[in-house]
Formats: sequence, C-alpha cells, structure tokens
Amino acid sequence: MDYELPVIEINCSEEKIEKTLRYIHKYWKELIVESPPFTKGQLFYLPHPYVVPGGVFQQLFYWDSYFTLLGLKISKLDRLARGIVDNFLYQMKTFGIIPNSSEVAHLSRSQPPFLTSMIKEVWDEDLEWLKYAYEIAKLEYFNVWMNPSTHYHREIGLNRYFDDLDKMLRIHEEAYLHFDEMHIPPQFWQERTEAESGWDYTGRFHRECGHFIPVELNSLLYKYETDLSEFASILGRGNEIQEWKNRARKRKQLMNHYLWSDSHDMYFDYNFIKGKQYVYPSLATFFPLWAGVADRNQAELIQEKVNMFLVRGGMATSIYYTSFQWDYPNGWAPLQWIVISGLKRYGYNEISIEIARRWVNLCTDQFMITGKMYEKYNVVDYNINTTGRYPLQEGFGWTNAIYQKLAVELLNCKID
Repeated sequence: MDYELPVIEINCSEEKIEKTLRYIHKYWKELIVESPPFTKGQLFYLPHPYVVPGGVFQQLFYWDSYFTLLGLKISKLDRLARGIVDNFLYQMKTFGIIPNSSEVAHLSRSQPPFLTSMIKEVWDEDLEWLKYAYEIAKLEYFNVWMNPSTHYHREIGLNRYFDDLDKMLRIHEEAYLHFDEMHIPPQFWQERTEAESGWDYTGRFHRECGHFIPVELNSLLYKYETDLSEFASILGRGNEIQEWKNRARKRKQLMNHYLWSDSHDMYFDYNFIKGKQYVYPSLATFFPLWAGVADRNQAELIQEKVNMFLVRGGMATSIYYTSFQWDYPNGWAPLQWIVISGLKRYGYNEISIEIARRWVNLCTDQFMITGKMYEKYNVVDYNINTTGRYPLQEGFGWTNAIYQKLAVELLNCKID
C-alpha cells in the first residue's frame, strides 16, 4: 500500500541509534496493508488500513497492535493509529470478540486484552468517539472476559484464557477441520488456549494453560476497570464510575490472595485444578506494576528481582531454558516495555533506563550487522540465535515501535 509518511526530524547523540530510527520510520510503509472490500481467502475484511508484524505474519494481531501504536505515535502516524483501533471496535461489534488476528481461523479465541489502553493512546478529545469506544469496550469486558462459560472463573472471581472450539468454523488447512467427527485430545485445546495468551509457548503454563489464572491477564483486566472508570468520569457517567472502581478493588484483593506469593515476593499464576500457585519466575510478575495493581511494598520487592532476569541484552522472559520461545534466553520487545514502564510508574527510573539501554543496544548492534529488525532476540548471548517453534521473523512491528518509544522517551532522542 502506498502510504504517505510524515516528514520528521530525528536527532540522537549516538549516530547508529539515529540511523536505526530513520530506518524504522521509513519501514512502516512495508508493514501497512489494506483489506480488499470483502472477506478474501482466510482474512476477513477490515474497514481501515492497519499494520502487520511482518515476515509470515500478515494479519492484524490484537495485542501486537497496542505496542505498535506506541511507535506509530512517535512517527506521527496518528490517523493510522486511530484507524487500527477503529478496526478493533469493528471486530468486536461484528464478531462479538476481538480475535487473535484478522484470520478467520482465529475467531475462536482472543489475545491479551489491550483495547482500553489503545483507546487511551489514540483518543483526541472527541467525546462522541470516546462514548462509542467506551460502550464497545464494555461489551468486550462483559461478553468475552467476564463470560463464566469461557474466560471467567466464578468461584475464584478471576479470569483465565480459553479457546471456544465449539464456535470454530471449518477452515481450509486447519488442523481442527471436521473436529466434531473425531476425538480431540485435551492437549490440543490446551495448546490453542495457550495461543490466546500470546505466550505460545512457555513453561509457565506447564502445557495446561486453560487450568491457570494468569498474572498478566488479570492485571490487564484490572487496567480495563480503572480505564473504564476514567472514561465514565470523562463522559459524565457518575453512576458507573464507582462500579468500575469497586470491580478493580475486588480484583486487586483476589489477585493478592491467589497470585501474590509472600514467600517469593513475586506474582505467580494459579492452577485452579491443583489449587496452588505454579512457582515459575517470569516477566509476567511485572504486569501488576505496569497496570498499577501492586502496592508500594510489592513494587519494591519486585524491583529487587530485576537482577534475576537482567542480562547483557535486556530482560530474559523467564529464568528457565525450555526450548519454548517465551522463555530464557529469549527477550521480547513488548515485555521489555511492560517491565520498563512498570518500574517507571513506581519511580524506579535508574533501572528502567538501564534496561532500556541494554535492549536498544542489542537491537541497534544487530541492525548494524544485518540491516534488519527482528521479532525476538537472544538477550543472553546478545545475538539473534533464538529458540522457538518457527524460523525467526523479520520486520518487525512491535520491535520497531518499542525501539522508537525507548529511544525517544528514555534515551533522549528527539523527534520533530
């Protein structure tokens, strides 16, 4: 798609970072696509242009897009960013779910929910649009995430990931074609459910993702509740403000009960089948800082764990090598941002800048060698020799965006 990029001035103290930023800004044109005026093949129609991750991933992905928006705003692509959010509002209104991606085969599951965070990023004081977005965000909250037949565990009062295979269409070349005519092993459902988490795959869930109350999902829904309270206040919905605050307060209490470990001073996922936490240190423990769930004491205890994950190239996803891509020694741009912005939120600026510097240096040095940006990096060995279930992908939407965000907001590059 021939998309006109704004002309921007980039100035950094380090020439190689400035060169990388110039490349990223120009590269957005390679990742912007537009739907045909109808559903075609395995991708469904979307009304506005959008940004794909790159490589084999040529769809609009849900949680990728929040992080991508952060970079689009740096590149002054505000209209494109707003259109991407409008695409998600369209999906929710049309399909009753914001799916994993804009591929028809992904309509049975979602991804980590970032809709309210995206609304906050692109809102431009248009009250009518905010009213529309607020109502659709409420639909997603109640109909998808608080649905007790899928994502809400009524007895515990918190949420889990789920893949609704009963609603899945029969899609050409998908493994579940004619699944109603054959026995589907439980592991197949668990794998699809883990794909909804975005962490496909990790040792965190012990291959039983559907049996866990995950830390990051409930942190994200806490943020929904605080964001929706803020939207209600802006829109003058006085009777709804306190309802959202009450929901957030209740979730925080339940997260402290089920997910916080006093013996480890970290948050862990809770296996509701076994009735206990699964002690698996990962960067998921920083999501409550990003969302504002943690109190000051918890935040202090968690920041003391930074060195558990901090290596030469940034933050390793977990402390265990499993050969899964969402584990050691891999590092991912969105998780770097969650950790860094979560620590900043509680005033830990020095360590935030140190993590940002290590990650940006890794991405920059690999760019200077290869001329490319990548989906993930080996933060331990400081290279692109990563573990995973498919070849390393180039592009790459969320990596580009977080690089821009960190370079500008923490490393003093200037964009005019």
